[in-house]
Amino acid sequence: MRRKENFSSARSSVTKGDPSLLRLMYLKRIFLLLVLPFLLFPRPVFAGDLAIGVEDGWIWQVAVLPPPEGWESERGKSALGAVRYAEWKVKDSADGVAGRDIRFLKEEPLSRGDAEERVARWRENGIAAVLSLGGTEDVSVLRPLLGRSGPVFLSAYGEGSDIGEGGVPLPMMFALDLYRDFRIAAFAEYAKRTLGPASGVAILGDRFDPSLERFARNLGDMLSSSGYSVSHFWLPGAGPDSFRMIEAEAISEGASVLVSWAGSMVVRDIWRAVRRKEGAFRIWYGGEPGRILLSFNGIIAADQNVPLVRDRTFVTLGREIWRRTRTVVKDESAAGRAYAACDWIFEGFRRAGSKDPGPLARAMESVSGIALGSSTLSVNPATHRPFAREAAILEVDNRAFRPVDFFQVTGPEYLP
Repeated sequence: MRRKENFSSARSSVTKGDPSLLRLMYLKRIFLLLVLPFLLFPRPVFAGDLAIGVEDGWIWQVAVLPPPEGWESERGKSALGAVRYAEWKVKDSADGVAGRDIRFLKEEPLSRGDAEERVARWRENGIAAVLSLGGTEDVSVLRPLLGRSGPVFLSAYGEGSDIGEGGVPLPMMFALDLYRDFRIAAFAEYAKRTLGPASGVAILGDRFDPSLERFARNLGDMLSSSGYSVSHFWLPGAGPDSFRMIEAEAISEGASVLVSWAGSMVVRDIWRAVRRKEGAFRIWYGGEPGRILLSFNGIIAADQNVPLVRDRTFVTLGREIWRRTRTVVKDESAAGRAYAACDWIFEGFRRAGSKDPGPLARAMESVSGIALGSSTLSVNPATHRPFAREAAILEVDNRAFRPVDFFQVTGPEYLP
């Protein structure tokens, strides 16, 4: 204690005896107060800096479209937080991405009325890619405008979106989800896991819908090649008029399962008709699991989003996003999708060494090593989607979808 008192006393006597030292100490304090904020908090990139960086070529830009719920929704805030975190990691790294910084530009929701003007502005401003955090609407609006000439478009979703023409993906269109026909492979795999040899499977399709007809035929071929006894039934226009006869015939043929590619309303009516019948089959629904099915215990569905919702890796990602951006991540799977989409774009830039649409699109279609939670994805050049994703088999039980199985599903080598 005595040493501290002596030191304070000595310092006091020195400063009192030398006004120049006192002035120097005050100047040092003022200097620290002015400089410290710049040391602790990185200076934001202002519009002038961005314009100069873009013009000089050391900043490449990506436009980001919001989810349907908007930027202020939990999904929007979580996804944007992941995008900002990915952007920060590039800026903080020594080499950036192909030697450049990447800036993600937060866009307003897209509409059909302003889509052409928006695309023209993106091209004029040198936008390298467009990242959609939304659903099918962005794809359907932008596919005819930029599918062949760019900028490159990537959907962080895309299960229900057709990104091709005539069975071939458009050069500039990409999606993180498998197309909705992944359920063909999912049901074929689940049949192997749960049905006995030579079990009967009835498949209900719709000849008036080319996609649903193809789904039914492809699943029938896969099950037949595995030794199952397959019966095809066709429901004109997916209407309910003739399905009572179909139910009776499927039961008489000893079907263990009826896989329906018809709509959820038809599935509901079939479930009501057969649930108390002796020897009735189980129902596997080939569409996206929806709330309308929650009243019908025992119905089976397949989904590729549930594994992401249950992936605890995204909890760690959410913490990192909060630490770096102060964004609270409440929709962890949305953040995980957005972060994986950024990773895909970054790797495309690295491989292409260019922001030009042609080289970037060719690089994007051969990217591998994309981290989506605990999974690692590789892109299939034939589909512009991942080669495979984890799928969940869900069973309706007490008004909830309960996961009963998980496995990897490989997407087809073609597009609808």
